[in-house]
Amino acid sequence: MDYGFGEPRLQGCRQEQSAIRFDEEGGGLYYSLDGNKLEGYSYLLADVENKEDYAVCVNMSFWEDHTDKTCDLFIAVGILPRIATTICVPLQFLDGQTLFGPRQPGILKTVVKGNRINEDRLAAFGIVLPPSHARTALVVSNVRLSKEKPILDMDLASLTDELGQYTGRDWKGKTASLEASNRYLTELREEAQQFLASHADGYYGAPDIKFEATGYFRLEQEGEQYWLVTPDGHGFFSSGLDCVNPHSSEPVDNVGTRRDFPVENMKRAFGDEWREAWNEITKYRLIQWGINTIAAWSDMAFARSSKIPYVAMLKDYPTTTAAIYRDFPDVFSEEYAQRSREYAEQLLEYKNDSYLIGYFMSNEPNWAFVNHLNLGYELLRSSGELASKQVMIQFLKERYSDLAELNRNWGTAASTYDELFELGEFPEVSEAAMADLVAFSRLLISEYIRVPSQALKQADPHHLNLGIRYAYISSPELYSGSEYFDIFSINCYEKVCNAAVEEVYANVRMPVMVGEFHFGSIDRGLPATGIRGARDQENRGKAVRHYVEQAAALPHCLGVHHFQLNDQPYLGRFDGENYNIGLVDVCNREYEEVTGPLAEANKRLYSLRQGIEKPFEEKVEYIPAIFY
Repeated sequence: MDYGFGEPRLQGCRQEQSAIRFDEEGGGLYYSLDGNKLEGYSYLLADVENKEDYAVCVNMSFWEDHTDKTCDLFIAVGILPRIATTICVPLQFLDGQTLFGPRQPGILKTVVKGNRINEDRLAAFGIVLPPSHARTALVVSNVRLSKEKPILDMDLASLTDELGQYTGRDWKGKTASLEASNRYLTELREEAQQFLASHADGYYGAPDIKFEATGYFRLEQEGEQYWLVTPDGHGFFSSGLDCVNPHSSEPVDNVGTRRDFPVENMKRAFGDEWREAWNEITKYRLIQWGINTIAAWSDMAFARSSKIPYVAMLKDYPTTTAAIYRDFPDVFSEEYAQRSREYAEQLLEYKNDSYLIGYFMSNEPNWAFVNHLNLGYELLRSSGELASKQVMIQFLKERYSDLAELNRNWGTAASTYDELFELGEFPEVSEAAMADLVAFSRLLISEYIRVPSQALKQADPHHLNLGIRYAYISSPELYSGSEYFDIFSINCYEKVCNAAVEEVYANVRMPVMVGEFHFGSIDRGLPATGIRGARDQENRGKAVRHYVEQAAALPHCLGVHHFQLNDQPYLGRFDGENYNIGLVDVCNREYEEVTGPLAEANKRLYSLRQGIEKPFEEKVEYIPAIFY
C-alpha cells in the first residue's frame, strides 16, 4: 500500500482553484519526511499537470536536519507543456551515485544534484520551482511513497507534425508543408554549390599575425597574450560550433520508437544524395557564419573532409570495474593504466592530420558535479577492493609517524590501517582527517589526468591536449593534474566567460578554452531555453555576439564553442533535453537573428584580439532559463 503525504506548507506559491500558482521568484510545496518512513518503499511519486505553454523544471528537493538552508540534494525533472504525468523518483537516487535518471513518459531530462542523503537525518522534501519568466501554474496531487513504479501510457506522437515541429501553436519561420521544406532545401543547396565552386580552403588564421610554421596547430605566448598558431604559422582564435552533424532523433512513443526528423526532411528533399547535400549546405553555412572550428561531437567524416579546422572529442574515458565514486575510477590500479593505453589508440588515425587542432579527453565527468567533493572521503567509505586504498595507506604512513598518532589526529580507534576503511557509510572523523583526505583527493585527481594524458602524448605527440571540459569548477581540487594539459577547458554558461576564464588562469597559469556556451528562447516552437535564457531570437543573437566578442578580447582565452548546430527535438534528445539552442531548426532553417550577429562577431575576432576594436556593447534582455 502506498503512503500518502498530508497537506504541504506553501511558500512562494498559492492555491488557485485546482492549480498551484508559483511566483516568478520561485516557490515550493514542503513536506515533513522522517527517513524511517522510506523503509519498504522504492519510489517517491507525485502526479503533476503542467498548465503552461512552456516546459517546467521541478526540483524534488531533500533536506537533512532542517529546511533553514539550501537543500542537501535535489532531483531536477523537466515536464512538457500541457501534459499531465507522474514524477517518479527512485529512492536509490538519494545515495548520490546517480547523476542522470532514465527517461519517463511526459518527463524530460532528470538530473540528480547534491550530496548523498543520510536517511537517519532526513527531515523534509519539497516540490520546488526555480525562478521563471512568468508565474507558473501546476496541478500537484497524490504525493506518495510507493513500492511500485507507475505504468504510464501517453500519446506523444501527436505533439509533432510530419516535419518534427510542435503542433500546439504557430510562430514566425515555421515551415508550412513538406513541399515548402523541399523547396527551401533545394534552393539552399544550389546556393551552397555556387559558393563552394570558387571557395579557397585554408586554416582561417589572422593574415597579418605571423609565427613560426610547424605543420600542426600549436601554442604561442607573447607576454600575457596567448595564441593558437595554425600549421602555416598564423595566429588563430577558435570560434567553434559543437554537434555539427545531421542527426537529432527523439522518442515518439512509450516503447522506444525514435524518429530523426532533420534527416527525414533531408531525405525527402534529396533522396539518396541527402548526405552529400547536407555536407555542402553545412560547409557553406559554417563559412558564411565565420565558424573556423568544427567542435565537439561533430560528424568526424564531415570534419575531416571539410578542410575546416576541427577538434576531436575522445570516446570512452578509461574506467575500472570497481569505481571510487560515480564514474571516478580506481586510478592507481593496473586496470586503469591498461585501459588508458587502449583509450589512447583512437588518436593514431589523427596523428598526421594538420587540420586537427587537438583533442578533448572527456566532457563533464559525473563525479565532478558535486560541490567540494572529497574523493578521499569517498574512498574511505567504499567497501570495494581498490588498489587506491593501498596507495592511500602509504600516503597516511608518510604523514604520521605511526597509527597511534593518526588515531589521535583523526579521532578514530583503528587497530590496523585497513580498519580505516571499515568506519561505516558515513564515517565520523576529525577536521584534520578531512584535510588529509582532501590532500589525497588531489592526488587521485592528478593521477586520473596523468595516466591517460601521457598515453595520449605517446600515441600522438603532434596535437594539443585540450583538457577535460569540466562543467564548472566545483572545487579547487579540479585544478589538480592540469600540468598534463596544453589548454585547460571548461564549459561556461554565464552571460560572458570572462570571470570564469580569469579564475581558471589564476589557478593554473595556462590558456583556457570554453567548450560549450549557448543562449535559448521560447518564441519559436521549442518550450525550453537551455542553460541561459534570452527574451527572443533577436536577444539570442545579441547575447551570442556579446559572449564571443568578450572572449576574443581576453588574452588568456583561446576559443569558445557554441553548443550547438541543430535545435534539440521537441520531445527531447536521448536524455530529454529539448532546448532552443541551435543555429538551425528541425527543418534546417537558420535563425538569421542569431547567425547574423555571430557572423559579425567572427569577422572581428582578430581586431578584437589585438585591441584594435572594442567588444560589442548593446543591452541584452535575458530571462530566467528553463533547463533541466
